[in-house]
Amino acid sequence: MLLTIFKGPHSYTGDDVVEISCHGSVYIQQKIIELIVEQGARLAKPGEFTLRAFLNGKFDLSQAEAVADLIA
Repeated sequence: MLLTIFKGPHSYTGDDVVEISCHGSVYIQQKIIELIVEQGARLAKPGEFTLRAFLNGKFDLSQAEAVADLIA
């Protein structure tokens, strides 16, 4: 497992963020998610990272809408 720390305000969202990368099966990935949620973490909602970036002044509205259009 590899943890990558992105310190705000230099991250995509402007917040402190930790990214978890791991090898293995879907079962192992699910177990890692379960363990960190049990410790108080929560899963991001769809579009949450772009919303946080917008709210933190990293994007303007047209850039946030462009990300949504690209995903859609």
